[in-house]
Amino acid sequence: MTTGMDDRGSREGDPPRPPADTIAALRKSEERLKAILASLPDLIFRIDREGTFLDFHTPSLDQLAVPPEQFLGKRLSDIMPEEIARESLRLIAGTVRTGEVSPVQEYRLFVGGRLSDFEARFARCGSDEVIAIIRDITARKQAEETIRKNAEYLRQVQKFDAIGGLAGGMAHHLNNLMTVVTGYCELLLTRISAADPLRPDIEKVYRAGERATDLTREMLAFSRRQILQPQTLEVNRILSGISTALQDLAGRSVRVLFQPGNDAGVIRVDPDHLRRIMTQLVANARDAMPGGGEIRLSTAAVERIEPIDGIETPPGRFVLITVQDNGGGMDAETRDRIFEPFPSLKTGSEGLGLPSVYGFVKQSGGDIFVDSKPGRGTTFRIYFPRINRTGDPGAGGESPAPGTPNT
Repeated sequence: MTTGMDDRGSREGDPPRPPADTIAALRKSEERLKAILASLPDLIFRIDREGTFLDFHTPSLDQLAVPPEQFLGKRLSDIMPEEIARESLRLIAGTVRTGEVSPVQEYRLFVGGRLSDFEARFARCGSDEVIAIIRDITARKQAEETIRKNAEYLRQVQKFDAIGGLAGGMAHHLNNLMTVVTGYCELLLTRISAADPLRPDIEKVYRAGERATDLTREMLAFSRRQILQPQTLEVNRILSGISTALQDLAGRSVRVLFQPGNDAGVIRVDPDHLRRIMTQLVANARDAMPGGGEIRLSTAAVERIEPIDGIETPPGRFVLITVQDNGGGMDAETRDRIFEPFPSLKTGSEGLGLPSVYGFVKQSGGDIFVDSKPGRGTTFRIYFPRINRTGDPGAGGESPAPGTPNT
């Protein structure tokens, strides 16, 4: 009697079943493949040569820009932005034709409400299909940008240190020479009468000498070699005390709005130099708004942990002073050069106004950052180490000793 099955359990006419050990090997291979896929952070798609999505693998559905039902069976051009889809189809066609893995394609997409960076590679799978391997490289791009900004910041600091050393030496010698000039002018003015025809000329020389002395003072400020007399200051109190003077400086067409933060804190800096840099920043903002505008001066107590503008800085407790205007703003090239001495743009007296601000802030143990774009105004952010009420430095770092330059 026949049963219609061969001795291995197959019906007559059906292909023979693989041996049991072969089936077990295939199952093990499938399990290994699943384990490998589960461990990969990449998105994997099977796509035909026309760009139609056939299948996919993802570690998490949250990594998909759209749900599976919105892309399976549809073409790249239906899902992706036109430029990205066009480049992907070009790479897919080349991979199907040559059998070689495609060059890397990089693009940006909004996923989960945020803009993310991706890289894609395509490998041929069969005669008219490819496997697309998509990797989220957002974290890597952010790390690369942080490294780039830190390297640029380091170059800027090194450049300013070199220029500051030169400026400090020049200022020292120039100051000695101008002391002689102004001293002899004062002596001459005491020896001639008010009606002497030479007196106006001597007074002009004296005033020029005074301006040169002011210039050397700003050069010393930029080089961080000026003599400071730091005091423990309540930042809201001292800025409130000069707010009226800052408004007078800004003029009628510019409104200065002081917004003190709640218990912004105490800092240890030279009060005269702090007033001077605030005056410089307000004057600079005023000049950026010839048609009028608003300057916002604010303070806040901050815990600085994360990088600022992508730049790694020491963490700690700080007082943040912000000076913001709604003027015309600056392009990136101008912004990057704003603290250089004598740049080809108006930055203050004798081209050393903002460089002297930079020097004072750094000499006082602080940091200064500027954010500006054309048409969006300019914002200066100054971080001074915050100290406790007894005058001891807090976690933000030490202040220079009274009366000593920071070299």
